[in-house]
Amino acid sequence: MKLRNICLSVFGVVFISLVFLMNGLCTVIEADASDEVLKLDGIDPTDMSVYHSMGEYYPPDNVDTLNVNWVGGRVEIIGYNEKEYFVEEAATRQLMEDERLSYTFEGNTFSIFYVASEETLIDDAYKKVEIRVPQQLADKLKSVNVNTNGEVVFRNFTAESITVNNIDSSVSLESVYSKNTKIETEGGNVNMKVDGGVGYSVDFKSRKGKLNSYIDNGKNRYICGDGTYPYTVKTKSGNFNIDVLPQY
Repeated sequence: MKLRNICLSVFGVVFISLVFLMNGLCTVIEADASDEVLKLDGIDPTDMSVYHSMGEYYPPDNVDTLNVNWVGGRVEIIGYNEKEYFVEEAATRQLMEDERLSYTFEGNTFSIFYVASEETLIDDAYKKVEIRVPQQLADKLKSVNVNTNGEVVFRNFTAESITVNNIDSSVSLESVYSKNTKIETEGGNVNMKVDGGVGYSVDFKSRKGKLNSYIDNGKNRYICGDGTYPYTVKTKSGNFNIDVLPQY
């Protein structure tokens, strides 16, 4: 009887411990799931603490055309002072192989795709891609084309031609200069920052959007300085906001 009672007592303690342990595990799992939802809803794309890096790629130096086809998330294209191209993909969770970006080389054209196959769907993760181009090579690019429904950021970048087709997310340009920049979006705003003293021209067309510029002349078309760099922007409801970077 004593042995039986001891066994029952031990079993009761173990059972109760398991109950508390399982409840604790459930709580942790629920918190993680909730946290993931928060990451996907209104995520800050610049907060690297929520991302898992998926890999780095180094395209060859002879690239003169860059195409980016990105379903959603954020696309960053930046000119920098290193010697090699650098492409990095990141996501809010680890990705399966077929969920990672894919790319092709055709002649001097480098094309980046959101996933390896159009049949692959990702609805529980936020992905972004960062493309860094050596400044001396960026100056030689003939064409950069971005097609996406996500946010697009260009910074410190030059190319002969830049085209962005976007649905309803913002497009930001900072110190971006091209002889032919064309941006088309429906509901997203286009935000442009130019360096003081740079000559450029603006041609803005929109059904409901407004041109907000430090040059307040009430017109959607104007030339600043010698008009060296033309910007053609079309939206349905998005605004075109232009500002001048501070000079130091």
